[in-house]
Amino acid sequence: MEFYTIINAVLLVLAGLLCFRKPSRNKNLVYVLLAFSMLFVLMAFRKGIGHDYNMYAVGFRNMVSTGWETLSYKDWEVGFVLFTKLLGMIPGMDYQWYMIILSVIAMLPAAIFIYRASEMPWLSTILYVNLFLYFMDMNFLRQMIAVSLMMLAWLFMKRNKFIWYVIVIVAASFFHQTILLMLPVYFLVKMKPGIKELLIYGFFLLWFYTASANLFDLVMNFYHEEYRESVFIVEGVSFIYAILPLFLTVTSFILVKLGTINLTNENKYLINLTFIGTLMMVTMSRHSIIERMSYYFIIFMILLAPVIFRSLKTRGIHYTTANEKTIDWTSDKARTILAVTFLIVVLALSYVHFYYGLNENAHGVKIYETWVKLPWA
Repeated sequence: MEFYTIINAVLLVLAGLLCFRKPSRNKNLVYVLLAFSMLFVLMAFRKGIGHDYNMYAVGFRNMVSTGWETLSYKDWEVGFVLFTKLLGMIPGMDYQWYMIILSVIAMLPAAIFIYRASEMPWLSTILYVNLFLYFMDMNFLRQMIAVSLMMLAWLFMKRNKFIWYVIVIVAASFFHQTILLMLPVYFLVKMKPGIKELLIYGFFLLWFYTASANLFDLVMNFYHEEYRESVFIVEGVSFIYAILPLFLTVTSFILVKLGTINLTNENKYLINLTFIGTLMMVTMSRHSIIERMSYYFIIFMILLAPVIFRSLKTRGIHYTTANEKTIDWTSDKARTILAVTFLIVVLALSYVHFYYGLNENAHGVKIYETWVKLPWA
């Protein structure tokens, strides 16, 4: 656990040196390059890190050894099997090089996504680690590719290019079928977020939370029946994982109502994606399997937090109550206090998320090991 504390400290110190004062695109680029280079090295040269690491190492050997006689392996998607077999044709390819290549596929899209899409790349990078997107990359290798492709799909979602969006999602489904969930989401994110909508969403969340057991039982009649009565269905994870998403959702809805957040299409989509992700993360306190779906939405939560910070910093809060009382927190000092307070709360909740999960050995990463022979080891 101390190892990951050092990693987190390095990310924060780098942010302090490069991004806190007079941030610029060039400084953001340097930060992202340094941060993700470090994360890539740790991921690429890990040994046995991730609950599914050994399963994929064995799977690589088995898929390569069978050649092209079959494109099926376990219940894994055909795209992943085909991809693995193609890599197996490269001379000298073993499972360690295989993991290095998969690490490139995980880290490079994430770095580009954060640099181009985030208003504060340093904050999004820390949330990328603290909300376990990074650890998911080390564990759910097939889904990691699907999540990376979802980062590409975001480009088409925010530009309203539905056909291209569908093409990317369908292509990603050949690596992990859960991403097909994002097809109807394309339409759901277009609803305007507001207090009335929040109440409707809240009612839907309550219904979904209470009815989820019956819904899963219905789905298991024709899809992945082997999961019926498994721990993934009958047991959940801690509600602690839903606290930061809930905070971001409620805060964003309130600030839209107050006029603090400029409700562009992109911001509207981010808020709705965060809300749907929050629904997932609340419900996974009953059914841990929903964690699988939540990662497609967490990638947008790490973009929304900087939007809220910038909105508070540049606009503050100005609101007239029903009894004509005016709340005016738009001075330079008030805006700074609001933004910094929000930032502190977000970081604090993210570290709670991080250390609670790490203590539970979420994704099987608690004790870091590498196959590289270090001179001092």
